[in-house]
Amino acid sequence: MATAKVTSGGITDVPGAANSVVIEELARFAVDDYNKKQNALLEFVTVISAKQQVVSGVLYYITLEVKDGETKNVYETKVWVREWLNSKEVLEFNLVDDSTREVTGGGVSDVPPDTPHIESLARFAVDQYNKNQNANLEFVRVIDAKEQVVEGFLYYLTLEAKDGDSKNVYEAKVWERSWVNSTELLEFKPVNDTL
Repeated sequence: MATAKVTSGGITDVPGAANSVVIEELARFAVDDYNKKQNALLEFVTVISAKQQVVSGVLYYITLEVKDGETKNVYETKVWVREWLNSKEVLEFNLVDDSTREVTGGGVSDVPPDTPHIESLARFAVDQYNKNQNANLEFVRVIDAKEQVVEGFLYYLTLEAKDGDSKNVYEAKVWERSWVNSTELLEFKPVNDTL
């Protein structure tokens, strides 16, 4: 059996969460609970990740994808399980994504390019490129950003960077898995010549 990685506050990753029957049942339970309380019609799609914390019982932090009509959104839920009382309780069920985003083909969604999170990912991409290629690009701004829910999030960034006095446009692919504290640059390439 895989061992769980302990993070702060006694919260541990649930190994194989995306394929766990127990975690899927808890995620479906949370969706059903939300639908009853909010008179909604969300439809469970898949578990993205899960963490657990031993409290009086076990507190599960589950990130899941659901459908609301044709729109897919990512939610985070907290489910408190107390076996000895035969009790399951949804403590939180919150939307992670901005539901106003336009969804394009392949589950790729537009995201606002001017948020601090997107800018930090773009700066990370430039820094990684500089390290890998022994280059000296200077981040200028994010032009466009999209994200795709995979195991974590895959970000497609179009950004502007300076190489000396010339500004160029680059495309970067950044894969972020926050539950394992991992950010990885998958691709970084120029789009066109000088602006």
